[in-house]
Amino acid sequence: MIRQGEPSAGQIIHQRRSLLSCDGKTSIAAKRFYHMLERVMPRVEWPVPQRPMPWDAIPWDPAIHFGLFVHRVTGVESGLYVLARDPAKVERLRQCMHTHFLWEAPPDCPDELPLYLLERGDARTLATQVSCRQDIAGDGAYSLGMFAEYEPTLVARGPWFYRRLFWEAGLVGQVLYLEAEAAGVRATGIGCFFDDPVHQVFGLQDLTFQSLYHFTVGGAVDDRRLTTLPPYAADDAV
Repeated sequence: MIRQGEPSAGQIIHQRRSLLSCDGKTSIAAKRFYHMLERVMPRVEWPVPQRPMPWDAIPWDPAIHFGLFVHRVTGVESGLYVLARDPAKVERLRQCMHTHFLWEAPPDCPDELPLYLLERGDARTLATQVSCRQDIAGDGAYSLGMFAEYEPTLVARGPWFYRRLFWEAGLVGQVLYLEAEAAGVRATGIGCFFDDPVHQVFGLQDLTFQSLYHFTVGGAVDDRRLTTLPPYAADDAV
């Protein structure tokens, strides 16, 4: 249901753009942050046909989880976090990560959202370094690495399932893109990152989980060298 004054889904889809640079100052509210993360939860406790869109289009349980670098979320401490997109995988993630991590639920986090603070502190430089020294990873409100359930999944399903992991990561990214637009900020995928250092940051020592893709959300800085045209200008019916 769309509330009065809020943009329609069509408007958000049409205006969706990838950010090229973050302003290094825009923050988002904790409530909005939690809402964005709730939207990537497939609700595996529900039968597949009843799962929320678009997760009803994926016929397997979620295999992509988040290692987050939180920088500018009002009401949420800066630091390292983890989100288990399948609540049943929390313990597996815990066993694979550093033993000194806190595993604390942040304040006012919805009970049904398995998000945990691992380590407090300024993670902006760290996020930038592991994302091929790209400033967008540290200058946004938050960035994240998508951790795939890797070796056990490929052994069980076969090597062909590798591309399915990327399909899931791509769908997660598209949801985050639209949620960022709805929040008045922007987002972009980060295809260049150093997976071994990422694993070291979170304590991943084998191939149970593999860093597959990165993403960032923040206040966008427009590049005036580029020309922006209205979306779908040739098709008024869209």
